[in-house]
Amino acid sequence: MAPYRCRPNVMLAAPVVTLPTAIARHLCAELLGWGDPAWHRLAHLVTGQLFPGGSRHTLTLPPRDLQDLLAVLLSISIDFSSGTLSPEGVGFTEADIQETIDLHHHHYGSLLDC
Repeated sequence: MAPYRCRPNVMLAAPVVTLPTAIARHLCAELLGWGDPAWHRLAHLVTGQLFPGGSRHTLTLPPRDLQDLLAVLLSISIDFSSGTLSPEGVGFTEADIQETIDLHHHHYGSLLDC
């Protein structure tokens, strides 16, 4: 049996990210506004895991979809920096987005790491 050169992280068997409700709703609206059906599919994956009345939602997504979701969160963060989003308009801040991404990376590491 060949030794593993790059053992998979067992925590990545079910990659998760936890999103506050305001971020999850904005993310889904953003994705549904994009023309590519692949983004709509991701929005529906997220929407299907939101529970009414919850303030935070833990989503389990396939690694590729989770990587795409994190990339969209970075895009939303850039919208704050460019001034196209304001905390008053969306109900969360750029720091909330960064905290979500940082918590994911702290607990699970980068999906691209071996």
